[in-house]
Amino acid sequence: MPESVPDTRGLSEFITSRRWFRSKTRNIAAAEVEDVIHIPGYPPIQIVGLTYSEGDRDLYVVTGDQTEALDDAAFRAQLLRAFHQGSSYRGKSGELVFRRTSAFQDAPQNLESSVSRAEQSNTSVIFGDQFILKLFRKIEPGTNPDVEIGAFLTDHGFKHTPAVLGTLEYRSQNGDVYSAGILQQFVRNQGDAWKYTLDSIAGNRPVSAGLLGQRTAEMHLALAQGGNPDFKPEAFTPEAGRQLYDDMLSQADIAFETLRRKQATLSGEAATLATKLLHLETRVTERFSALRDQQINTARIRIHADYHLGQVLWTGNDFMIIDFEGEPARPLHQRRAKSLAMRDVAGMLRSFQYAAFIALPDGKQADAWNQRVSAEYLEAYFRSAQGGVFLPGDDKERHILLDAFVLHKALYEVAYEMNNRPDWVHIPLRGILSLVA
Repeated sequence: MPESVPDTRGLSEFITSRRWFRSKTRNIAAAEVEDVIHIPGYPPIQIVGLTYSEGDRDLYVVTGDQTEALDDAAFRAQLLRAFHQGSSYRGKSGELVFRRTSAFQDAPQNLESSVSRAEQSNTSVIFGDQFILKLFRKIEPGTNPDVEIGAFLTDHGFKHTPAVLGTLEYRSQNGDVYSAGILQQFVRNQGDAWKYTLDSIAGNRPVSAGLLGQRTAEMHLALAQGGNPDFKPEAFTPEAGRQLYDDMLSQADIAFETLRRKQATLSGEAATLATKLLHLETRVTERFSALRDQQINTARIRIHADYHLGQVLWTGNDFMIIDFEGEPARPLHQRRAKSLAMRDVAGMLRSFQYAAFIALPDGKQADAWNQRVSAEYLEAYFRSAQGGVFLPGDDKERHILLDAFVLHKALYEVAYEMNNRPDWVHIPLRGILSLVA
């Protein structure tokens, strides 16, 4: 049974004040401590169940007791020691298990550490220039894809993602296993590829889009290797095509409904673009029909699933792909599902357009830059991915998929921007109109 918490309100207030709490617009009806794991000499690690007024429930990992234990350098050092030693710590109803992988190499245990301020839905601790520990705050039964895909790529020799050196699991007494953290190689970098791209545009320097396209293809080729049932490619059947068609129509419905409902709040260019797009709704949805009507010969594989310039590090001369967790709002089984590689490619193309319109206020300049860089990225991707089971051999089929995923992503962005950043909605509106007008 959950352990009752005398100060439920205080625990709720602490959790909701954290950057990693994901449901800030929801009301918490109850907070219960499901388990308390004591690492001798340090603040407890708590597994906290949050029940919302709607009735559903989330599970969170809380480090400390209404104060953040990770602010203590000694506590951070103890976590790293636990990976070194392969430690396990029992609680009242479960166990916290630290494991090192075969890629782990011993290092000084007195490394200086700091808590990264860049994370939102998770918390990362950096140890010197050797390790980065990401703690997953909201946990679900099953393996987090960041752990699963990262370890697979490490085992298969893919050098352009940080090696997975250790895993942290919470194992409940009923047999459920939850991914609670991942220890990885720290990669020296000059920031993410979003910053690199904006800086390159501002400095009128070329962007290494071709190299990024090559690395994207190499990632997909590595993920398409067999040997593990969870990674074995699966044929993209006509039934899967019809399901994808239905999913994309659903996203279009959401985007157009949101646009109609909030159209009156727009002004200037965004208002003009919105009016134009609303008159083209049928043309937009018709662009997805080929997924339903034509057999596309390709395979579904594990993919990044939340791929954009912010998920790639720039080292100064190459790219490192990070964060395979997928879209945090989706349930775990969806984030672990196999999909089409072109979804990742489309995500990066949409990211290029965002960068262009953020850095280049002149629309014609932004369009020209975006077309040039996207073409360079695609040319390198298709060349490097040649022969991959995830890549249709027919150019027409490739472009059916690519156009559909780019359009789908832009429609998602319309709804997102209308609800969160309406000043940016002109970017996906322009992207959609460039495809269908």
